[in-house]
Amino acid sequence: MHKYIAKLDRLAAWTLFFGVILYFISGYGLTRGIISQDLATKLHFEILSIIVIVAFVIHVAYASRLAFIRWRFWSWSIKIIWAVFFAGFLTAFIYLDQFYQPKAIEQAVSKESTGDSSNQNNQTIETTTDNATGGTTDNQVAVDQAENQVFTKEKLAQYDGENGNPAYVAVNGKVYDLTSVFKNGTHYSHYAGQELTNAFLSYHAERALSKYPVVGEYQE
Repeated sequence: MHKYIAKLDRLAAWTLFFGVILYFISGYGLTRGIISQDLATKLHFEILSIIVIVAFVIHVAYASRLAFIRWRFWSWSIKIIWAVFFAGFLTAFIYLDQFYQPKAIEQAVSKESTGDSSNQNNQTIETTTDNATGGTTDNQVAVDQAENQVFTKEKLAQYDGENGNPAYVAVNGKVYDLTSVFKNGTHYSHYAGQELTNAFLSYHAERALSKYPVVGEYQE
């Protein structure tokens, strides 16, 4: 039995080694664009995080077990504490990585499941435009196509990706249509309708935005 556990530990060690290297590469893919943005996102957030943490827990658990045995400190009470600690650590991480959602996202999902979103979609932001006859009222925020459109902080906030509105985000003075990325107005705890230069450049290379349409300029 010990022979198989030792083999499992060696496998975990090599998996951890290569997993960490790939994790850094995918991270630089997000921030520096050294690999495909889509591939980097999938590896970094969906695949490698789980693989690395599982390999880490197996490797560290085995090493700590050997240390306790060598110190002759391997009683039944220590075994129970050891097993509960590593099982709890792994379970907590998997829950946070795969199942936990920020409160704002949970509320949005809850509204959709109860049908509240269908009612909210009927509530639109009214905008008024002048014409020769004195003015007309539109019942939704229109998608601005002209790249010379100027967005202030207040105007950008209207495009929050909720209630059928498009999701716009300002980065380095340009406003991008990221409706395909922001679901229900959120993307990894960030919210549409805001200036997100610092938040974006912390995780991505700016050229990653080149595939999304520019809808205007942002001015404070």
